[in-house]
Amino acid sequence: MKRLPILLAILALPVLLLAQHISVKSFRALPTDMTARITDPVKDQNGDKCALIKVVTTETDFAWEGGMLGVMKAVKKKGEYWVYIPYGAKRLTIKHDKLGVLRNYLYPEPIEEATVYEMVLTTGRVETIVHKAEIQKQWLIIKTDPPGATVYLNDEIQNTLTPFTQKLDIGKYTYRLEYADYYNMAGNIELIPEKKAEVSIKLQPAFGQLQVNSQPEGGATMVIDGKPTGKQTPCRIEQISSGPHHIRLMKKMYAVAEQEFTVNEGELTTLNIQLKPDFAEVRIGSMEGAGIYIDGELKANGNWSGRLSPGIYQAEARLEKYRNDSQSFEVIAGNAVEIELNPIARTGNIDIMSTPIEAAIKIDGKDYGLTPNTVRDLIIGEHNLQLSKEGYGTINKTFTIVENQNISINEDLPSGKEISIKSTPSGATLSIDGQSYGTTPWRGTLAFGSHDIKLVNGKKTVNQQISINQNGKSSFSYDLEIWKPVTNPATGQTWMDRNLGASRAATSSTDDQAYGDLYQWGRGTDGHEKRNSETKSTLSNSDTPGHGNFIIVNNGPYDWRSPQNDNLWQGVNGTNNPCPRGYRLPTEAEWEAERQSWSSNNAAGAFNSPLKLPVAGGRYYYGNGSIFGVGFKCSYWSATVDEPSARTMFFNNSEACVGHDYRVNGHSVRCLKD
Repeated sequence: MKRLPILLAILALPVLLLAQHISVKSFRALPTDMTARITDPVKDQNGDKCALIKVVTTETDFAWEGGMLGVMKAVKKKGEYWVYIPYGAKRLTIKHDKLGVLRNYLYPEPIEEATVYEMVLTTGRVETIVHKAEIQKQWLIIKTDPPGATVYLNDEIQNTLTPFTQKLDIGKYTYRLEYADYYNMAGNIELIPEKKAEVSIKLQPAFGQLQVNSQPEGGATMVIDGKPTGKQTPCRIEQISSGPHHIRLMKKMYAVAEQEFTVNEGELTTLNIQLKPDFAEVRIGSMEGAGIYIDGELKANGNWSGRLSPGIYQAEARLEKYRNDSQSFEVIAGNAVEIELNPIARTGNIDIMSTPIEAAIKIDGKDYGLTPNTVRDLIIGEHNLQLSKEGYGTINKTFTIVENQNISINEDLPSGKEISIKSTPSGATLSIDGQSYGTTPWRGTLAFGSHDIKLVNGKKTVNQQISINQNGKSSFSYDLEIWKPVTNPATGQTWMDRNLGASRAATSSTDDQAYGDLYQWGRGTDGHEKRNSETKSTLSNSDTPGHGNFIIVNNGPYDWRSPQNDNLWQGVNGTNNPCPRGYRLPTEAEWEAERQSWSSNNAAGAFNSPLKLPVAGGRYYYGNGSIFGVGFKCSYWSATVDEPSARTMFFNNSEACVGHDYRVNGHSVRCLKD
């Protein structure tokens, strides 16, 4: 009765089991071994000499099966077995009571008649820890390093790679593990009730690492055993099967390099392969800007350096206005080539004369002495000539040189000086010594001495006497602005300080010199805007009526133009924008923003604003174009249309608002900087 608790305690303890496994470490032919051919041959059923496999192992009691062709004879020798098999055999199965079964081992090379081969077996001890499990089934756990090995149980492939876990019926099993570039491992294991089994195996690699370098340059394409690797030197391949290999390196401008090499298991094999150049370094020099061509293909400008494969080439330098220079050359691998190409300029000559003589000559900014003079070998094409002499005006002109021709230039130097006259704004009419010279800006030559200058911009005139001498001023500028910009800090907008047509900014709300002109919406400054312009009842069918009359109409849509055009005053580039350059009519929203900034919503607020808006009245289609409201009300046009009218900003002594009015009516214009 006392023995039962002791037996139960023993059964409860973990049990350590030892399992064996079989694998082939190596297989090779022994071409110098004559055992199967001469010293100890064995014949098969057909009378042919068998092949002999010398199986190197320290274990005994193996059984051998050779598939359909069978095994003719197996003899235990010291440290090895001699297994005779018919030539042409494909597979061998090795069995052992303790080590398990290595089934259907596929010979890695053909089995030849009377040939000796060596097979080295490895056997190992696998520690199996059996844990308590269910009675009818048990867990089998197989781990490998590295993971991902294919698992065979009782020669049946499993659908899970290692780490492998599966609940199986209790009993004995054989297992085999396969992994590319690793040796196969096999063994057996018994699943015991109430104890699970775990097998951990470190797979033996059948590969090594490869490092490939190329000199004198990297970037060579690698092909190993006839297969592209997709890699270039320098390159490391972390896993390549052990054994002999062939490598080919290919790189443009180098000969193909090939080499045999062997990879050992678990070792790094380093290849340093020398590439043989199949090119020469070539340098072609020429003039700055000349195009360098090789066989008609542009390579560079001025100078080119690069590599060329062996062969015959044509180099050429091309430069506009020069004759091309070319040269044939041969490239031999390893021999540097230097070529200098010199295009020849296409030139002509020029005789330069002047009155008075001894004027300084400059061509394209370079000095060429004094007149008269002949300048030789100028490149064909257009050149800039300058003739200058103290006390005389300067001559600037262009001339054209024609190849192999001689041209002449004879110039009279003015007894004066070239000057420029500018105004702000530009476009002022200019008179010099009572003679009209167009508008500003103006550039020309004036005789030395005093001259009377007159500039007119609208109502502003400037009269001044200037003195012209050799060392005096050559540029004169005048301010002819008749208005000033003014900025409303509340809105940030910049405006003209007065109405269009006003002679000054308003000094009061009723300053009649600040009222200015009255424009029909969309018309340009053609005279109609003047308060005393004539009237006309004929509508215009174009944007420019061609006269300065104020057009009146007594029926809708009450517009001076028929048909209407909504796109006349929009922006600085508006078709009929009457404002100075860089200015335009404001939009309805911009007028509303200004009104919101006033101190009061009436005429007083309009005048007290930075814009100093006066009550200028308006001109209307009724009453034969009469002017009404001067001194107590005013409307200002915006660029915004409101079919069939246009939007305005209106104010009088009691109120102010944004509204609309017929386009035929005349109202004030205040311009806004764009």
